[in-house]
Amino acid sequence: MKNDQNLYSINNEVDIIDFLVDNNAMIKDFTRSHLSWFFVDENFHIILYLAEGEKPKFERYIVERFAENMNDMINLWNHFDKRIHDCQETRTLKLAKNKVHDLIAMSETFKALFNRADFEEE
Repeated sequence: MKNDQNLYSINNEVDIIDFLVDNNAMIKDFTRSHLSWFFVDENFHIILYLAEGEKPKFERYIVERFAENMNDMINLWNHFDKRIHDCQETRTLKLAKNKVHDLIAMSETFKALFNRADFEEE
């Protein structure tokens, strides 16, 4: 997958594990695939642990300021869709694709939320 302006792919397992530990989301069962996702500020992080295949692996994707960068979200959705069609880890990739789709569908809500300069905690 090519890295777009605001879409990054990270495969360094140490960095991914550190991120999961820092966010209290480290997986405990390495016999099956997992999906985790997070918002860090205005950035969307999605982490896959793919247990099937020759060698289990972690993948992490980040879309910076995702509410403003729907083209990058669509590219990520397309990336997961292509891999599903190639029959790679279909269950976990479908979950990832659906999560990205949900965020795309809610993009106007997130734009309004992140762009509210007058937001005050009540």
